[in-house]
Formats: sequence, C-alpha cells, structure tokens
Amino acid sequence: MNIEIIVGNVTRSIAIEKFPAMDGWDIQEQFIRFAASQDKEFRRAYTLEVLSYAKVVQADGGNLPLSTDALINNHLGSWENVRTVFEEVLKQNGIDPKTHADHPHYWSNAGNEMATAFIAAASSLIGPALNMASQNKAE
Repeated sequence: MNIEIIVGNVTRSIAIEKFPAMDGWDIQEQFIRFAASQDKEFRRAYTLEVLSYAKVVQADGGNLPLSTDALINNHLGSWENVRTVFEEVLKQNGIDPKTHADHPHYWSNAGNEMATAFIAAASSLIGPALNMASQNKAE
C-alpha cells in the first residue's frame, strides 16, 4: 500500500511494507512500552525500526528505505509527516496506535508478570540463604 505526503511543494509517495511475522510480533509487543516510555533513546530506536518498513517511491520506480535520521529528515521534512508515516506503518500492520495499549487485561497481566518475576528472584535469593542456615544449624 502507498500513502501520499506533502513535503514543501512536493507530493511524495511512501510505500508501506508488511512486517515479517517475527518482527511484527516484537514490534507489537514493544508498542505498549513505547507508548508509556519517557526513554528518548528507546523511543527513537523504536520509531526508526517502524519507519524502516516505509520506503520513498522514487521516480525511477525504486524504493528508498527510511532507515536513518538523515533519510527521514530529508524525505519526510516535518515531525507531522514522521507521525503520519509512523502511524500508517503501524495501522497497515494491524497495530492501531490509538487503541493498541488499551487491552482490557493489560495491567492485570502486567501485575501477574511482575509478581511472577519477583517470586522467582526472591526464591533464587532465599534458597541459598536457607541452605546456609541449615548448614550452620547442623554444625
């Protein structure tokens, strides 16, 4: 699928590619972190990863991937166009940026995952301590 954006006085055609299955899985899983993150480096890396699935359609029929800051700045021209293309890549790959983080059980699942991780970490610390206590008691 192609979308049209306007950069200055020029209309540019941007081809949107589908994510390969495993990349799509990772990208959609990371979206919730992206939406909540204040980590500038993570947000930039995620944006670059998503935009790498957008290609500027060249006059000769070739496609130029938006894979670097310089290419994005040159061919998209504004943050509004970056947002438009970013959101369109996500939408065309089944990720609605406005609702993807609104899964009804997201926070309860996050709590379960945190609790499981905590118990596993605590067990790994308590187990050796109990063994040491048993050894000291036996002596």
